[in-house]
Amino acid sequence: MTSRKRFKGIIFDKDGTLFDFQSTWSPMMVNLLNVLCRGDRECSRQKGYLLGFDFDKELYLPESAFIAGTPKQFVEQLLAQFKGWSEVELIRLLNEITETTEQVEVVPLEPFLTKLQKASYALGVATNDSEEDARRQLGEKGILKYFDFLAGFNSGYGSKPDPDMLLAFCQQSRIHPAETVMVGDSKSDLVAGKRAGMFTVAVLSGVAKSEDLAQHANLIIQDIGELWDALGGECIFFA
Repeated sequence: MTSRKRFKGIIFDKDGTLFDFQSTWSPMMVNLLNVLCRGDRECSRQKGYLLGFDFDKELYLPESAFIAGTPKQFVEQLLAQFKGWSEVELIRLLNEITETTEQVEVVPLEPFLTKLQKASYALGVATNDSEEDARRQLGEKGILKYFDFLAGFNSGYGSKPDPDMLLAFCQQSRIHPAETVMVGDSKSDLVAGKRAGMFTVAVLSGVAKSEDLAQHANLIIQDIGELWDALGGECIFFA
């Protein structure tokens, strides 16, 4: 028997979901490696590979800690590769470069979010980036106002794949997890959604391929531009 279920909330990952991952963050990594390696291309190739980044192709590899990890975890990797730098220096450099990184929207986000908001969805963002950076980036794009909830790894709810930030969204929005959709581009996003008891939607606008995400996703779409139709507008039908 087919039933009709109305989802009330949608919580999004940020990088790779709202913003195209490779187009946004590959230039940042090229700049970072150029500084850390002092323009030595061979050093950038070697260190990039160890960090999960193909310097020549300017593409992240699926195993890169930068994709689903926290900034703290990424800095720990940088410390292991660049012995002459202190943690404070690396954090300062990373902040300087990321603050000037242009966020590339997967789709025009303002009309997309306006449509969801008008359909009375509660909207949230759960990212393993810092809350401060997420607020700044969403604010710069003029879309922070659409989100009822935003949490980063340092917001007090832990980081994905733990489900606590997703459950905090539900608690604040007074929505049951089963009435919530988690949309993300990585395994950690989807595992967090599953652990929270949510309907999980994988998007392919990150680095992971569909075969990497299929085990953890209720639904796979190309990008968030397909989400409205995939959810049947305001409702999704399932057995």
